[in-house]
Amino acid sequence: ILGLLVCSVAFTACEDDDEASQPVAAVSVDKNLYDTNETMTIKFTGSAENVVIFPGDKSHDYELREQSNTGLIVNKGLFTYAYQQPGTFKVVCVATNHANEGQSIKTDTCSFYVKVIDDVTEIEKLSAPAVLYDEVFATQLNDVDWLLEIPRQVKFKTSHKTAINLKKQKLKFYIASDSTKITVNGEPYSKNTNYDLNNATDITLTSHEGTVRDYKLYTVNYGEFETFTLAGKKMTKNNYTRTEETYDYAELNIAVAAGVEAPKFTLYDNMKVYVDGVEQISGETTQDFSQPVTYTFEAWHADRPDIIVRSTVKVTATNN
Repeated sequence: ILGLLVCSVAFTACEDDDEASQPVAAVSVDKNLYDTNETMTIKFTGSAENVVIFPGDKSHDYELREQSNTGLIVNKGLFTYAYQQPGTFKVVCVATNHANEGQSIKTDTCSFYVKVIDDVTEIEKLSAPAVLYDEVFATQLNDVDWLLEIPRQVKFKTSHKTAINLKKQKLKFYIASDSTKITVNGEPYSKNTNYDLNNATDITLTSHEGTVRDYKLYTVNYGEFETFTLAGKKMTKNNYTRTEETYDYAELNIAVAAGVEAPKFTLYDNMKVYVDGVEQISGETTQDFSQPVTYTFEAWHADRPDIIVRSTVKVTATNN
């Protein structure tokens, strides 16, 4: 009898090892309403050896799991996800236990719904990509106004200089949503369109949810001399040097003997020039050119004289 009892207990234990235990699928989530690209955090609070989450969007729909839609693994009881598109999604948690080398499998599921809205009307970055290598970015001044500072020319490669035409410039928007619609001066935006940036540019963003936000872009060229003459020698394309790295700085090296001079110059519209805070007047204000003289320019948009763009030009008499 004792022998039979021992065998019976052993047989029961073997049966238990062959049978997977029942898992429990349970989760907690902080909320059910999200913006696109906002992180959703799910905590697994149940009990299981393996846990996957089907977020419910494209390629991760639980109802389409037989059509190659897949779940995503929960790591250490924590799952994070961000939806790229708006909509209402059924999130399904699948908890699984295995035994007997996969011969026994038991699962449990739980689910909930989340709503994802796309209400993006924020411009993250704004550039003029055709100026040079998409390196000229606008600065956001406040909730409405953006300022784009552009050189009149850029140095390209070794010596070639390219003039920048503000009447024909492309714009590039960096926005967190592909669903947000953009209009420029009342027309649908296109990355291939050349815009006239001489005037203030009206930009409107309309989100997927219908929220509308207006912006204005002001484009200002960095200040510099239109013409410059020192002791009878003129500024030319050969003695005026730009750099590839710094658009608001240039050097003018004129082959004249150093001395005190009142250079003659002309400026572009909406611009003033200073040395050590003193405004310079063509043919009147003298400077000692025995050392390089740094001229500081202040330029502004015709519609917004309160928006100031600063740049410098270092003038050197080379004594030749």
